[in-house]
Amino acid sequence: MTEHPLHIMLVDDHAVVRAGYKRFIELDPQLQVIAEAATGEEAYTQLETTRVDLVIMDLSMPGQGGFETLRRVMNRFPQQKVLIFTMHENASIAKQALQLGACGYLTKSMPPELIVSAIHDAMAGATPVADSIADALQDLNDNKLPHLELLPREFEIFIRLANGDSIEQISDKLHLSPKTAANYQASIRKKLNVNSTLELYQYAREHGLLDTS
Repeated sequence: MTEHPLHIMLVDDHAVVRAGYKRFIELDPQLQVIAEAATGEEAYTQLETTRVDLVIMDLSMPGQGGFETLRRVMNRFPQQKVLIFTMHENASIAKQALQLGACGYLTKSMPPELIVSAIHDAMAGATPVADSIADALQDLNDNKLPHLELLPREFEIFIRLANGDSIEQISDKLHLSPKTAANYQASIRKKLNVNSTLELYQYAREHGLLDTS
């Protein structure tokens, strides 16, 4: 039993989702949600002034989104625990999030009581991963799919391109110059052996990597 509740920040662009999970999380007297954010930018700003033990964050959000927020948070606050909580039940996406520094990967299809258990597991130093993708995540180590060779930044831009973002939109959201974003696009196409945005989209769809939120 801790002397004081663990302080948690919820980051999700749906207020109803935040409210629902806040109520459930706080049924555990050891857990207290003291901060909420609707975007990654808002979460990052709050972390400048508000100390929390754990951030629970979605990946699909307006603006810079979850991957870029995770990258920025881990660069600025390397000891911060960030637990991803998302609709994406895809092992490739989970692998990238964990490589960026997430302390666990949960999905919104999980029973709520397992989420509370995962919070405590993460705080104890474990890496909780949703059962729905745990086996697939293990299998990735034996898989040689081209997108698994992408660096985390390349993977993030690949997903944005596949979901229809332009180079200009990507450079704006990820704070890159258009030239740098275009260079990433060229590298991604080469690694995936695709020659157009349509082929890139088809590759992402085939491997279940599109954002359907």
